[in-house]
Amino acid sequence: MAGTQDPPSSSDWGDPTDWQQQQQQQQQQQPGGYPPPPPYGGGQQQPPGQQGYPGQQGYTQPPSGPPPGYGQQQYQQYGQQPYGQQPYGQGAAAPAIQTWLVPAILVTLFCFLPTGIAAIVFASQVNSKRSIGDYAGAMEASKKARLWTIVSVVVGVVFILIWIIAVAASNSTNTG
Repeated sequence: MAGTQDPPSSSDWGDPTDWQQQQQQQQQQQPGGYPPPPPYGGGQQQPPGQQGYPGQQGYTQPPSGPPPGYGQQQYQQYGQQPYGQQPYGQGAAAPAIQTWLVPAILVTLFCFLPTGIAAIVFASQVNSKRSIGDYAGAMEASKKARLWTIVSVVVGVVFILIWIIAVAASNSTNTG
């Protein structure tokens, strides 16, 4: 075909390119396969006539050796439990905590809206606290959700009883 070129015969399509070969050679020369670090000071040169901060006599090399405190554990390692919490071992399940979300929604719809909303808020906190490992906080949120669910039922029943008594009283005065 006219206008098409075949790849050079010395190079197969699967062979590394010149750039890839150079990178491989550089990685073999460096320990660990990492490129050399930038020059001290980030490789930036200062404008003529300025030698660092006032009173500084040029750059000095950093002290050799490990930094102070090297080898001491300063940060929490991945997988460790914070604040002295005991981990749930392998195979051990986290405690089951009732969320009270469905009852909270039902009492909000059918009993008393203000306290039902409080029940929904606390019920929605249970799973999020449990998922981050705050089991004490999840238990507390579950207890508060249960409390506000019961308060909503009681207030709702009281309002319904008052409404029934009021309707019955208004019907007895109209008929008699």
